[in-house]
Amino acid sequence: YGRLDATDEECIAAAKLANADSFIRMLPKGYQTILSGDGSGLSQGQRQLISIARAAVADPPVMILDEATSSIDTRTEALVQRGMDSIMRGRTVFVI
Repeated sequence: YGRLDATDEECIAAAKLANADSFIRMLPKGYQTILSGDGSGLSQGQRQLISIARAAVADPPVMILDEATSSIDTRTEALVQRGMDSIMRGRTVFVI
């Protein structure tokens, strides 16, 4: 998921771009919280934000975003869109 050699700083920066930093910090162990594979205990919107952050950390040359913000409320989606502009810069992105 993402990039295994990513630094804490890179993970935090990606979470901030995805607007996930605040809820991650509220998890029992913050960024050190271990989540199950299906992300149980998180809302669908929170899982989507983490997926966006993972994509940012992975830094792929091509991204395919299939309803990447479909479970996120409108206000949060506007915040995420600002971060997505930064994530999409310099790469090929398909948005479905």
